[in-house]
Amino acid sequence: MADQRTSDAPFAPPAGATASLRLGSGVAMEARISTSGLLGVAAIVSAALLGSAAIVLAARRSRAAAPPDAR
Repeated sequence: MADQRTSDAPFAPPAGATASLRLGSGVAMEARISTSGLLGVAAIVSAALLGSAAIVLAARRSRAAAPPDAR
């Protein structure tokens, strides 16, 4: 007799995100990304945004510190 606790667990869908682009009734494009992939993309985007913000702040500070003749 098989033990119920050792039987296979039900299939769990993979973690992550799925995106579909639909045109009319058909699917034009479908993409899937894992959770670790999403975290990687989020890290890249946040680093780019922080870098851009640092550049803008440095430019504003240098413009404010410049003598009036240099403007």
